[in-house]
Amino acid sequence: MHRITASALALGLGLAALTGCAVSITDEKDAAGPLPSPTDATSVEAVTDDPRPEVIAPPAPDASDAAEAPSNLRTRDEAISLADTTVACTPGLVIADDGKVVRVEGACDDVTVSGFATVVVLDDVSRLTVNGDGIVVYAQQVGDLAVSGDVNTILWRGSAPRLDDTGVATTSVRDER
Repeated sequence: MHRITASALALGLGLAALTGCAVSITDEKDAAGPLPSPTDATSVEAVTDDPRPEVIAPPAPDASDAAEAPSNLRTRDEAISLADTTVACTPGLVIADDGKVVRVEGACDDVTVSGFATVVVLDDVSRLTVNGDGIVVYAQQVGDLAVSGDVNTILWRGSAPRLDDTGVATTSVRDER
């Protein structure tokens, strides 16, 4: 019984607080007068029997529109200088050091980076798998790249890798800095 009374009282107070409240948004256009009605239009568009909307293809990408490395990231050399750990590449290397900067030296066939907020600096890697969130990877050359997780960034130099991206908000760009 007390629960119903308390709910009714809260609802009543909420309605009383909102009584007389109004929101109005105006700008200079609105102050100039009412909007013209559709019958005031000077031209009429052609009407077709086709109910499908017109599809306009996006413009073809231009080389000058290529994505750039995010400006808030350190350069590869800066990341190397901040490394907490330096390891030699070993077959099937797995890096799962949350919040660390890891430098991997040497060419690798297969590297997996997992965890949260990890920074990894690689040389050449044939297959790179990134599973986690907030991971940043710098690599010289990547052959195959598989990414899952949220907000991961992969910066590579050389040829573009073959990408399998099932993540959310993944950034994979050539690092030309």
